[in-house]
Amino acid sequence: MKKTVPFFCILIIGILFGSCKKTDLTATYIYIDTTAFYIDMTNFNEEFATGYDQAELECIASQKFHDAWVYVDGKDRGTWELPCKIPIFSKDSANVQIFPGVKMNGVSTSRPRYPFTDGCTRKMHLEAGKIIPVTNIPVKYYSTIKLNLLENFEKDYNSWFHSETADGVNFEHIRDPQNPANKIGVISLKDSIEDFNVISENLHFDFVPSYVFLELDYKCDVEGAQIYVGMLIDKTTTTVTSDEPLVVLNADPKWKKIYVNLTQSVLRNQTNVSAYRVYFSGGRSDETPMNFSFDNIKVIYR
Repeated sequence: MKKTVPFFCILIIGILFGSCKKTDLTATYIYIDTTAFYIDMTNFNEEFATGYDQAELECIASQKFHDAWVYVDGKDRGTWELPCKIPIFSKDSANVQIFPGVKMNGVSTSRPRYPFTDGCTRKMHLEAGKIIPVTNIPVKYYSTIKLNLLENFEKDYNSWFHSETADGVNFEHIRDPQNPANKIGVISLKDSIEDFNVISENLHFDFVPSYVFLELDYKCDVEGAQIYVGMLIDKTTTTVTSDEPLVVLNADPKWKKIYVNLTQSVLRNQTNVSAYRVYFSGGRSDETPMNFSFDNIKVIYR
């Protein structure tokens, strides 16, 4: 007996096969290099009612952004370590928004979005399979940021830091041998000088901040040298200064930048506080001379 397929089954099969179209899943890629981000300082003095000179503006603009936070047409497309190649599956064009990210306290597993600048938005024309380099990504500081400490060592005296050691070792302001146009702060441990401990002048905040970072560049001519960073808190109710160690930096002969999170130290010590101070300390365990170099030190908050 001949069997026939019901008409409605034929209809459904026809609809299913007729509606199956090949979807092009070929992505367009955007490529972001490690040097793509920069902080746009155009009209900074006018916008913030400040009078910084060119060297100070360069210090404020100093950055080492490690990541890109990417949004495509308003949708989160993840955080990408620089350099990176990011797939975008939109067709024709898309609005791509890119924010900088940092390694918090130098820790690879703590990588927040940098909270003091906005992002950069670009309308990009897309072509499947093509790699589009994204260069010169300007970001600007939010209008609510404040600078509490700014030391670029261009002056011939220590205006921000003083020594807490008996021998009085402090920053020596010298020309950077690798870049003579720039001055840096150097602490030399040699002869009878075994260690150092330099402390900032008092820091005050105009309002209760949501974010507070200490940022600095550092290196040492001895591989593996350690620099201890912390905060001192003075209160009106006691003569005892509270010491909060924050991070230990492992220095080497290459310049590094660190973003140290001061937020919690500031917020949990608001009651009866009279001042905050940051410090750097270090030492040597043998007779090997050591030269610790610093630059672009700033405390920023909003």
